Amino acid sequence: MGPDHAVVAPMKRGRFLRHPEQVAAARRFVAELLARGSDTRETARLLVSETVTSMLDQAPYGRGDGAFEIACAVQGRRLHVEVSDDGGPARLRRRVHHVQAEHGRGLRLVHELASRWGVREDPAGRTIWFELDLPGPG
Repeated sequence: MGPDHAVVAPMKRGRFLRHPEQVAAARRFVAELLARGSDTRETARLLVSETVTSMLDQAPYGRGDGAFEIACAVQGRRLHVEVSDDGGPARLRRRVHHVQAEHGRGLRLVHELASRWGVREDPAGRTIWFELDLPGPG
């Protein structure tokens, strides 16, 4: 599937104010779809944190302005998550970080841990999406 494929399953949607405190609420929102204590749930929580934080850090205006939306669905053996920002046309920037830097590796984690991921951008904002393959029965 290409990076702009559509998910057929009904999407669960939540809207959050652009505040760092909302990262935890976004994690909980997605985690509700998955079994407690599962590795996939913990990976999903981490990737939601990283994608939301990436959007908060790269917002073209002041922290606390605007909102972001989380959309997620379990479709078959796959979790699909989208984090959308109403932040305008600013493009996500690829940065080079010092080895000991405390910030700036969020999308690298998404790249390493997600089964698939991508970014859609247009003048209205951007969406970072990722998918995690869910373990089969047995």
